[in-house]
Amino acid sequence: MTSAPAQPIDQSATLRSLLGRIWQAIVNNKWLVLAAVGAAMMQMLFTKAPLLLLKSLVDALVPAEEATPLDATPIDGILDQIEVGFLVAVEDFSVWVRDALGLEFEGETADRKTTVLGCVVLAALSGIFGGVFIYAAMVLSRYFATKVVVDLRNEVADHLMRLPLRYFGRQRMGELISNLTNNTQVLARSFTLVADHAVIDPLMIFGNFVILLIFFPPALLVFIPAVPLMALPILRLGRKVHKRSGRSLAAMEDATEAMNQMLSGIKTVKTFQLEDRRLDEFRESNERYLSRTKRMLQAKGRSQGLVFVGYQVAFAVMLLLLGWWMLGDQVPMGTLAIIIGPMSTTYTHVKRMCRAYNTVMESLGAMDSIEAILREARDVGTGGEKIVLDRVEGDVAMRGVRFAYEDSAVLQGIDFEVPRGTTVALVGPSGAGKSTIVDLLVRLHDPQEGHVLIDGHDLLDLDVDSYRRHIAMVVQQPFLFNTSIHDNIACGRPGATRADVEAAAKAAQIHDHIASLPEGYDTIAGERGSNLSGGQMQRIAIARAMVRDPAILFLDEATSALDSESEDAVQQALNNLMKDRTSFVIAHRLSTIRDADLILVLEQGRIVERGSHQELMQGEGLYRRLSELANVGG
Repeated sequence: MTSAPAQPIDQSATLRSLLGRIWQAIVNNKWLVLAAVGAAMMQMLFTKAPLLLLKSLVDALVPAEEATPLDATPIDGILDQIEVGFLVAVEDFSVWVRDALGLEFEGETADRKTTVLGCVVLAALSGIFGGVFIYAAMVLSRYFATKVVVDLRNEVADHLMRLPLRYFGRQRMGELISNLTNNTQVLARSFTLVADHAVIDPLMIFGNFVILLIFFPPALLVFIPAVPLMALPILRLGRKVHKRSGRSLAAMEDATEAMNQMLSGIKTVKTFQLEDRRLDEFRESNERYLSRTKRMLQAKGRSQGLVFVGYQVAFAVMLLLLGWWMLGDQVPMGTLAIIIGPMSTTYTHVKRMCRAYNTVMESLGAMDSIEAILREARDVGTGGEKIVLDRVEGDVAMRGVRFAYEDSAVLQGIDFEVPRGTTVALVGPSGAGKSTIVDLLVRLHDPQEGHVLIDGHDLLDLDVDSYRRHIAMVVQQPFLFNTSIHDNIACGRPGATRADVEAAAKAAQIHDHIASLPEGYDTIAGERGSNLSGGQMQRIAIARAMVRDPAILFLDEATSALDSESEDAVQQALNNLMKDRTSFVIAHRLSTIRDADLILVLEQGRIVERGSHQELMQGEGLYRRLSELANVGG
């Protein structure tokens, strides 16, 4: 099982889309973002504060000798005032702490001990307040990142539910599941990492820049070019990371689809001894995923290695300059200490930013797949100038309807009119178009030609939600949700009471069985109704249709899974349900539709006969031949 060849992807367009979503999320959550940025700024201040104390601490521990000043610049006067002001503030605070604690220091080192004490207290306070703001910044930023992903996941799910049925016929379920789980999880990791580093690390680098600017501006000659030198490899290799991550995710989708096929068709797999074959496909998909992920990791690893090379080059240049300046007695020990701190921590901040960038480029592959879904045109059945129906009477007609799946024609000029309250049976061999007619009437598909009319309105002009509130369907293979039996019935009509549900279940001849279960109506139906027999599932589906009280009812082999005794009981319940309602019934067992008001006989997409059972049995057409084969009397 292999994925389709990857289509050329406009990386810049995908990146713009991703950034656009983030910007929109920022606008929608501006107070949350402002709080996170504010906390990050405070985190930066209290994280860098201990570096500022190094000069005071080292100068207190190592008496400074007179240094030969470097050539002065006009800004040096302002910077000197800031530096002196900061050092004086530290000294004043140190004296206050000493006096507040009632301490006295004697001897020549008394002032130095006071400075050390003040620096220790300031470092401890920085740690306490820094920890508080680290907590606040992380919680706020990660909550924002998670909210962006949750909103996107909701948007994708909402869009999928609004797509026409034909879209799902073209897709593999594993790919769709992967888009809602694996791909959004990739984006979640990406956004979380970006939230952790996109704000705080640039602020940290800016803080380092300010420290060097104030205490030793010449160091900026190395600091400023070092940052882009470290970041450049990441920018150059980002395209490869994006490309290879997209291929890796495609392989993951193949693996998810292979697993979905194995588990969804587990009975068929075991019955036909396909375990090894399906496992081989699953292993091949995983091997392909592993190989592609390895290539992506190699690109990321090269970028991280080159970042370190850039840092070491910059650090070597800084060591050369520091050695030169110190030999010339131009850098006091306290100043040296305060230079080393910013230079050494800048590498960590740049590395984190580059890692966040790499992760963003990796997530573009996931974003490509999600955007492909969101670009699909929605079903235009709601909103705009659509007619909203408060009530449906049940007059149904088709005029000149033609429909084809891709290039395969299914319906070729269908015409009929059905007055309200009529029971219509659709009869014909497999592939004649019976189910397609029902799908068109439910508006799961739209005709390529012709018109479907409901109460005189073209179905294309109706608000599909308001129309579907008045219809119900029971299909040959009913689907039950993995929730309680009560909820499976009640979902037929939101707001249905317990009494409504039980009345529907009684009419569908399933109440006694439900009542006999240990949990009664609270019994979990299981995945796709796995805790129930086929006949029980069918009757619960019928009860779901009954509780809806529809104006138009569609029954597609609704009694096919029932034994003879249950079929007779449910058929009577269905007859009661169909009374005074427009009903369309598909049944291969013609005995179940002989009392229909109108029988439409289809062959190769055309209506070849129409009439009641008695009228059609008097002819020599297809219906009579089918009836004789099924031993249905006249």
